[in-house]
Amino acid sequence: MSSTRAEVAIVGNGVGGYACAVRLARHGIRPLLIGRGLPVDRPPLTKAALADGRPRLLSDEQRLVERGIDRLDGQVDDADLGAKRLRLDDGTEVEATAIVLATGLRYGRPPIPGIELAHVNADPASLDAIAAALAPGGRRVVVIGAGLIGTESAATLASAGHDVTVLDVLERPLDRLHDPVPTLGADALAATGARFEGGATITELRRDGEHVTVACDLGDVSADLVIAATGGTQFPPPGLAGTTPGLPLEVDSALHVPGYEHVHAVGDLIVVPHARFGPIRFPHWDMAIGTGERAAHAIAGVDGELDRLPYWWTDIGAHTFAEVGWAEAAVEWVDEAGLRIGRDADGEPVAGLVVDEPRRLREARALVGT
Repeated sequence: MSSTRAEVAIVGNGVGGYACAVRLARHGIRPLLIGRGLPVDRPPLTKAALADGRPRLLSDEQRLVERGIDRLDGQVDDADLGAKRLRLDDGTEVEATAIVLATGLRYGRPPIPGIELAHVNADPASLDAIAAALAPGGRRVVVIGAGLIGTESAATLASAGHDVTVLDVLERPLDRLHDPVPTLGADALAATGARFEGGATITELRRDGEHVTVACDLGDVSADLVIAATGGTQFPPPGLAGTTPGLPLEVDSALHVPGYEHVHAVGDLIVVPHARFGPIRFPHWDMAIGTGERAAHAIAGVDGELDRLPYWWTDIGAHTFAEVGWAEAAVEWVDEAGLRIGRDADGEPVAGLVVDEPRRLREARALVGT
């Protein structure tokens, strides 16, 4: 059994953990980044990487060394957060001065009989399997789930010439987002040639020779490949399972985990106080970067608040959607010179949606940021 010490141990090497590590290194604090494999940029798994079968790395070994970031390849299975001790799956023990929990979401399969026949595009290994299945070209693909991940994946595959059907229990793609996003998203998805079936209840997946049949109350669909894109789930990080606080973690402006000194949490795990919008949870890679950097500043002794405007964007076929601000605070949406602006009860702009005009995002950001 080996052991090591670290100034700051970061549990999780996704977007938030890596952003924290980079910022700590710039502060002259040497972080230890813990996770399986090299840091991977997750969002392109549904778009660019899915199109060409190559995952995008956030960094490689040489750049990590150059930036002053140490790395352990493995998974933290157990932790004593009070004592700042971690144990990896290979038995390695880590003792740290501070810990950052950046474990993000786990992407799994919905509880449907036979769902193990579906792939989940959540890491380079799963991408490799999907790329191999797509390699002959002209595949029949069923995507289960029409949130951002499912809609992006379906549009990417349809644009590449595959025959794509999207199934979702909700009536529209992106139906959990505010109007007019679902309508616009449905039109963009349809333009790629992908078929969408809403209000669909899937009862089972079964193997039929070389194909998979997706049994659905709207009719069975035969596929060469099934992708489950039903979103991610929060799981308690090591050291917090079965304890209080529960998830999501309500952290303070320094992103401290309640009850644990020198333990911070970032990304999809947390509800964080925003300087303008109050407590928010915004599970997106851009906020993972922002909270990762804010935690690094706090560890380095830099006071402040999270004031980064929430932001998301997506490509669905030939169309681009980008939104800045906190849409949950909007009570009405109005078209203002081609920008869709969400205003709160006081009439203040709190969010801006830009469609197919990415250069106007700066304009929307300036309006919302005032």
